[in-house]
Amino acid sequence: MIIVEYIDEIWPQYPLLPIDPYERAQARFWVKYADDIIPAVGALFSSRDVEERKNNIEKIWEHLRVVEEQCFSYEKKLFGGDTINIVDIAIGSTINFLVTIEDIIEVKILDGEKFPHLYSWFNNFKGTPIINENLPNQEKMVASIIKLRNTKVVNN
Repeated sequence: MIIVEYIDEIWPQYPLLPIDPYERAQARFWVKYADDIIPAVGALFSSRDVEERKNNIEKIWEHLRVVEEQCFSYEKKLFGGDTINIVDIAIGSTINFLVTIEDIIEVKILDGEKFPHLYSWFNNFKGTPIINENLPNQEKMVASIIKLRNTKVVNN
C-alpha cells in the first residue's frame, strides 16, 4: 500500500485517498484491516488438518463479516462510490489472494450467500476496466503459489 500512496502523490489528478482528513483516516484504517486478513489466509493455506482448516476459515469469515457489515452493508458499487480508491485496491487484492487460495485448496470461502454485498462488490471491483486489465492471471498465480509451497516443503 505504500506504493499505492506513492502513486496517489505522483498523480494527484487521479486521487486514491480521500481529501477529507476524516475520510482519509478511515481509508487508512480499512487498508490496515485488509492487511490484517492476509495472515489468516496464509494460516488457512498452511493448515495441516481438517480441524485447523475449519478454525482458520472461521477466522477469515470473522474478518469478512466485519468488511461486509462496515464497508458494504448497503449497495455500493465500489468503496469510493463510482471510482476505485485505495480501500478498493487493498481489500480487492486481499480478496483476490483469498480466491486464489480457494482454487488451490478447493474450499469456497467467499460465498455469495454468506457475504452478498462483499461478493457483489468484488465482482464490481474485478469488472472495473483498469482492474480487469491489470489483475494477475489466476492460473499463473495458482501455479506460482503451488510452486512456492512445494519449494518450502522440499527445503524443510
